[in-house]
Amino acid sequence: MDSIAEVFRCFICMEKLRDARLCPHCSKLCCFSCIRRWLTEQRAQCPHCRAPLQLRELVNCRWAEEVTQQLDTLQLCNLTKHEENDKDK
Repeated sequence: MDSIAEVFRCFICMEKLRDARLCPHCSKLCCFSCIRRWLTEQRAQCPHCRAPLQLRELVNCRWAEEVTQQLDTLQLCNLTKHEENDKDK
């Protein structure tokens, strides 16, 4: 489960994605605020693949938030189930 969650982590801030965007060159996901800050304050290139990148090229990934919410729910269910199994012992 943790390896799946890593896919939905911003490669800039390393936190859970917020308002996810995808680089059209390397397909890495990041928070919109993180990549916007990078592109305006650092360089006009992807911080992962170094390809030239403009804010308007980023792909809005509305589905990523839904997936992270589902992962959170699954992890919570797994924790609850694990705790119940521990009580039974």
